[in-house]
Amino acid sequence: MVDSGVGGKAMQVGEDGRSVSLNVRVWLESDGSIRLSSEAEPSLRVIIKNDPERPLGHPALFKRLAYVLRSMGVPSPKA
Repeated sequence: MVDSGVGGKAMQVGEDGRSVSLNVRVWLESDGSIRLSSEAEPSLRVIIKNDPERPLGHPALFKRLAYVLRSMGVPSPKA
């Protein structure tokens, strides 16, 4: 891994030169959506909803992130 030092927060480029590793924060919003962001890349702010009909809907990703939240014991969507 190679540290880019972007914005004072470490992002790392994989040895293959095609992937990036960075820390992300995931949390449940009061409207039931899941948010994802990274301090290493401030423009990375994603809203994920469970409704496939919504523009931000991505049920498969929503369910996986909900599982991660539940497994860590923090507020998560109802199963």
